[in-house]
Amino acid sequence: MFRLRLAIVIMVSLGFVLFLGIALYWSSNQVAWYFQRSQTAYDAFDHYGRLSQEAYRHFKQRLDRQISDTPAAQAGVEASKQRLYQAMQELRDIAVKTEQAGDESDKSAELERVAHFTAFLDASEYRFDDIERLRQQGKLDLAMQALSKFSEEEIDGKFQPLIDAAINAERGKASKAKQELEDLVARSRGLAILASVLAAIFSLAAGIFLLRGFKKPVEALMKGTDEIASGNLDYRISVDSHDEFAYLASHFNQMAQEIHSQQNKLREGRAVLEKRVAERTLELHRLNEELKRMDTARREFLADISHELRTPITVIRGEAEVTLRGKDRAAEEYKDALQRIVELAMQLGAYVKDLLFLARADTAHLQFEWDSLDLTELVGSAVEDFRLMAEENGNPVALLAPSDPLWIYGDRQRLRQLLFILGDNASRYSKPAGQITVTLWQEGEQAFFSISDQGIGIPAQDLEKIFDRRFRSQNARHSCADGSGLGLPMAKSILNAHGGEISVASVENSGSTFTVRLPLIAPNDFQ
Repeated sequence: MFRLRLAIVIMVSLGFVLFLGIALYWSSNQVAWYFQRSQTAYDAFDHYGRLSQEAYRHFKQRLDRQISDTPAAQAGVEASKQRLYQAMQELRDIAVKTEQAGDESDKSAELERVAHFTAFLDASEYRFDDIERLRQQGKLDLAMQALSKFSEEEIDGKFQPLIDAAINAERGKASKAKQELEDLVARSRGLAILASVLAAIFSLAAGIFLLRGFKKPVEALMKGTDEIASGNLDYRISVDSHDEFAYLASHFNQMAQEIHSQQNKLREGRAVLEKRVAERTLELHRLNEELKRMDTARREFLADISHELRTPITVIRGEAEVTLRGKDRAAEEYKDALQRIVELAMQLGAYVKDLLFLARADTAHLQFEWDSLDLTELVGSAVEDFRLMAEENGNPVALLAPSDPLWIYGDRQRLRQLLFILGDNASRYSKPAGQITVTLWQEGEQAFFSISDQGIGIPAQDLEKIFDRRFRSQNARHSCADGSGLGLPMAKSILNAHGGEISVASVENSGSTFTVRLPLIAPNDFQ
């Protein structure tokens, strides 16, 4: 509907433009035609004037020749005659141009005047030739009389009126063309003013017509877009028409409905996302705290180990430097120094081994070689090995074990290391001549072994801390200063990997008992 009204306005406006264009084109052609007529008239006027001058000049040259018959006079006559006929030819061209311009009223008169001039000039040449013959025959009086008569009757009586009539005619044509040109310009100006006024009136009427047609729906659309842009997606645009604005309003309403639906979906999705982010954030926070705790423990452990390693390294270097600085020492002194270096190196190797073991246990990369093994045989062989260490301190070792095998699934070397840790602690912290007892027994599907000593014991407040890394009770540090506090944490890591447990019962100054539990396997599991 609105497009139809707009098309009508455009077509009418185009009609005005075409009308103005055609009118301007016609006016320009008319102006050019009248201008050409005026220009032709002025050109003819100029050429008649030149023809008059050249004719009188030629007549004068002929008269001079009658008086003075010299070669110079003859040359002047020929030159003036040539200029006269050239002016006459130009006048003929002007007459032809007037004929081509299509002015029927002037065309015949112009050609007739040119013909009269041509005839007069031709006749005048014959008269001058006759006068010339009379002069040559010696009849000077007759020649002068004929010349005077020709000048009065022909030149003054006929030629001059012809020239005056032609000039007046051309002047009249030029004035007429000028007047017609001015009238045409006035008409064109009036036509342009009239067309401009009509175009202005039509433009104003068309503008009012179109404005009344789209002002109300545009205001409704603007208000609706403002409401939707401000977030009021429940607002709907109402346009009471069946044109393009109603179509646009319906699409705006549909867009608002879709945006509202999308916002609801986004709110739901955002709520779910926020919940998941909160859960992941909580989990990351927990993991971060755990990583911080593990990193703190690792840095403390490495600091302690570096301290422990620095001492034997310093002593080894000192022993070597003192030995190298000595001169002419006895072989026994060198042997003693080397023996101390070997002992310190062995202690340092033990520290490094403990560090590597605990680092692997921390990172869950501890390597095990799993196999079925007899715990009775393993405990018995281990007791035989650390019995020699215990006897150096005068501590007897007793073994109470069943004769039947107790089968478990584990790593022989790791379990043997576990037994050596417990046995070494029992020997290290036992009182002189104190009894060490190793007991092995079975309860259901579990195997147990314990190592008891009659040593310094563990204070009650330290029982829960002895499996922490680098922890040593006060009485243990006083009793044995070379411990690292890494043995029991290593033992607990080994048992955790085997699915076992370790516990301790102790009374200070009376001794301690460490008990280990390991799961048994059925005989069918290893056959």
